[in-house]
Amino acid sequence: PCLALVLAGALIPVRGAGQDPTRLGREAPDCAHVPGLAALDQVSRAHAELYWQAGRLYVADTDSVNGTYVDGLRISRPAQLWPGGHRLRLADDPEGVDVTVVELDEYGAPL
Repeated sequence: PCLALVLAGALIPVRGAGQDPTRLGREAPDCAHVPGLAALDQVSRAHAELYWQAGRLYVADTDSVNGTYVDGLRISRPAQLWPGGHRLRLADDPEGVDVTVVELDEYGAPL
């Protein structure tokens, strides 16, 4: 499937299986176009990464200070995000950032 993340209103394409992980964070190149992300101190410079394994999308925290949360629980090891409607959050405080996984159509638009 062709997936993307919605982070602060911006789409971040998720790389496919066999490619480098998709990296999230204030200084992550994959997030360079996300408005306002660089100013959010709750999000680490290198916060989390997403990768494929056996046809499933996983997220791993990359030693962030404020943690990565899946379905409200702070993860200490990789957690599955897709398939399924799992909720991803970077930092669990009022200034944290919700991230949504969406499927894209053949034109790159969210379904």
